[in-house]
Amino acid sequence: MIHPNMLKITEKHIVLQSPVKLKTLSSGVVGPGFGSHHIFVNRHVDKNYQCTNHREDMERYLEENGFQPKESVGMMTAVKLEDVAYTWLEEQDMSLLIVVTAGTGNAVDAANSENHSSEFQPGTINTWIFVNGTLSEEAFVQSIVTATEAKVRALESLEVKDPITGTSATGTSTDSILVGATQQGTNLEYAGTITPLGKLISKGVYTCTREAVEKSLKRKMH
Repeated sequence: MIHPNMLKITEKHIVLQSPVKLKTLSSGVVGPGFGSHHIFVNRHVDKNYQCTNHREDMERYLEENGFQPKESVGMMTAVKLEDVAYTWLEEQDMSLLIVVTAGTGNAVDAANSENHSSEFQPGTINTWIFVNGTLSEEAFVQSIVTATEAKVRALESLEVKDPITGTSATGTSTDSILVGATQQGTNLEYAGTITPLGKLISKGVYTCTREAVEKSLKRKMH
């Protein structure tokens, strides 16, 4: 079972190592798409980070820190990792761990994204969703849709704006997401917003995104 006590948080990275491989769907720099992984790394990089090959650089970082790239999902962020927010949710026969690092330095309104340059910036809202349960492939994809909708509402509730257009931000230009499931226990066919799983994802992602953004904004004010 995935549990919050598996999280290791340092200034360099946030790591969760699962005792079993999880079925995953992610947009990570390393380990994207559907896969099977048991190491999950959210790496801090400088806000001025520049690299010609982000995947090679991330794989090298993983190896230098004792993690096998093929076993890993890896993400990057310029956010201070102590501003992470996470929550543990249980209901009926399922449980979730949701972990979010978030800043809004490169906030974007998706409806007006043509006004922005296409330069790479390290992912600023990185979301991990770990489910102790058995997900269908449909539920994996729906989990990402549900999580994205909850993230947008969290940003809207904090009145986060796209600095270029002045309109409400829907995310940042390089957000990343991971859904990982133990594929043991309760069968969870769906993850839309009104399903039992979707309700927990919505609640957790909304709460964690708000908390992480608030921490980041408070840091900027000091």
